[in-house]
Amino acid sequence: MTAMRAIDIHAHIVPEKFPSYTGVGRNIPWPSMAPAHACHAHVMIEGKVYRTVHQSCWLPEERIRDMDKGAIGMQCLSPMPELLSYWLPVADAQVLIRYLNEQIAEMVARHPTRFIGLGAVPLQDIEPALRELGYLVNVLKFPGIEIASHINGVSIGDPRFAPFFAAAEKMGAAIFVHALRPAGQDRIVGGMAEQVICFPGDIGLAAASMITGGIAERHPALRIAFSHGGGVFSFLVPRMARAWEVTPKMRETIPQPPGVYAKRFYYDTIVFEPAALRHIIGAFGASQIVVGSDYPFALGDPDPMGTISRAGLDAATTRAVVRENAERFLGRASQ
Repeated sequence: MTAMRAIDIHAHIVPEKFPSYTGVGRNIPWPSMAPAHACHAHVMIEGKVYRTVHQSCWLPEERIRDMDKGAIGMQCLSPMPELLSYWLPVADAQVLIRYLNEQIAEMVARHPTRFIGLGAVPLQDIEPALRELGYLVNVLKFPGIEIASHINGVSIGDPRFAPFFAAAEKMGAAIFVHALRPAGQDRIVGGMAEQVICFPGDIGLAAASMITGGIAERHPALRIAFSHGGGVFSFLVPRMARAWEVTPKMRETIPQPPGVYAKRFYYDTIVFEPAALRHIIGAFGASQIVVGSDYPFALGDPDPMGTISRAGLDAATTRAVVRENAERFLGRASQ
C-alpha cells in the first residue's frame, strides 16, 4: 500500500491575506489576518482571534511536503468552513467567496497534479449560489464544491435548496458537506471543543435531511460526500429504516428504504480508529468511503493512510478507499 498515493477529499485552505472590506454594511464579520508566532497567523473576525493557523494553509510547497510524507498524491482544497460566509449580506458574501475560489484556483494552477479545487457558493441566496456554481464548474473547471451541514440553521435537505441540488446534479458537480456552527453547542460540558462533540451530530442531521426531505430520491445522480465519516449517521440509518417499515406516511416521501439512499452517499475516513473505519465500510459499503485528513488542522487525522493500513482491509477495498472511490466522487473515474 505504500506505493499507492491517496486522493484526500477533505483538506482546507486559508488565504495568506483577505481583501479589505469595501461593502456598505456596518459591523460585518469580515475576516482579516494578523501576525502570530513563527510560521503562523491569526484569523481575525470581529476583532477577535477565531483561529491561529499555520502557513501551510496558504503555502502549497509546504503542503506538498506534508502530503509526500503521508503518501497523499492529491488534495481537494476547500475553504476553512467558517469562511463559507452564509451569515454575511449576500453582496458581501459574493465578494469574499469569489476571492476564496480564485485563491484555490491559483493553487491548483500552480500544482495541477497535486491539487483539486472544491469551491464555495453563497448558499443563503439560491440565484447567486447558482451563478457561482456555474463559474466554478464552467470557468474554473472545479469538479465540485464544499457546503455546510446547514445554512443559517436550515438543514440542507430543506426544499428551499432543491434548485441548487438539481443544478449540481445537472452540471455533474460533486458536493462535499462539512459541519459548521453545529447544533448542541449549548449543551457541551467541560469545555470540550464543538468540533469534537457536536460536529458528528450535525453531519448526521445533514445526511438524514437529504433522505427525509426527498432530495436523494429526486436526484439519484447527485454525488455528495459527508465529512467525519458521516458522524452519527451510520447509527441513524437503522432507526430510519425501522421507522420506514412501520410508518406508511414516511414511505410516501421516501419510496425506497433509507439505507438505499445512504449507500449512494460518500463518507470520508476521519473516524481515527481502524475499528470505526471498518464499521462505516460495513454500514455504507467499501465503494463509498474516501480518504479525508482535515489538513492542516489539529483535530484532523494526521496519518489517514496509517489508519487505513491498521484497519486490515483487503487489497481491493484498500484500492477503492485510497483512490478509486474519490475518482468516482469527483467525476474523474474515466480519466
